[in-house]
Amino acid sequence: MEIRKIIFSLFLLASVSVNGQGISVTFGANGIQFPDTISLGDTVYYSCWVVNAGGDVLAENILLETANYSQVQGLTNVRTIGGQGPNFIFPNDSVQFSPGFIYEIVSQQNYLLGDNIVVIWPKVSTPINQSTQHEYKNVYVQGPAIVSSVNELSNKLQFFPIPANNQISFDGVKNICEIQIFDLLGRELNAFFIENNMLNTSSFKNGMYLINAQFEDGTSLQNTLQIQH
Repeated sequence: MEIRKIIFSLFLLASVSVNGQGISVTFGANGIQFPDTISLGDTVYYSCWVVNAGGDVLAENILLETANYSQVQGLTNVRTIGGQGPNFIFPNDSVQFSPGFIYEIVSQQNYLLGDNIVVIWPKVSTPINQSTQHEYKNVYVQGPAIVSSVNELSNKLQFFPIPANNQISFDGVKNICEIQIFDLLGRELNAFFIENNMLNTSSFKNGMYLINAQFEDGTSLQNTLQIQH
């Protein structure tokens, strides 16, 4: 089975104004990171910088939206995959979507087996007209992966049990000095200094969170955290 590895970008900018002021958000110079081959059941993590290319200061949640594209149907299955904020972003300034915080599960609802053209763009959360940079990615979707690679596992924060109840314990030989908890929009909810690589989660409400661990050597790892009491 041939795996396509063609990645191309296309910028579609429209001249618009809101109350006489231009609103424009674009990706940074490196675009958005997205694999060219994925499997059903994979978790795809997005990483990018979003730039305020307009003339107004933005004080909104910044969302990432995506859709499938075909020449026959155009954009289909438009959906928001996540966001963060609110952030005060001045003109020509930027905000980072860090690796591990914005993700999507690859399912047959959102993807077709074989070649897909995926369109991704940043947007302010308030429903206003805006200039928007779209990035088109050619991605090949294959059947479910049987075994996760060691590399994929090593790049995620490991803990147990899953889902968590009243306490989680972290795997690994490195000591964690701080844990940060975020909601799915990337807003920090709390931070904890911990000992013995364990975190008490009894006060957390049921749901999905993003968790970031800062290690004593200055490195960090992220993962999603599901709480089910």
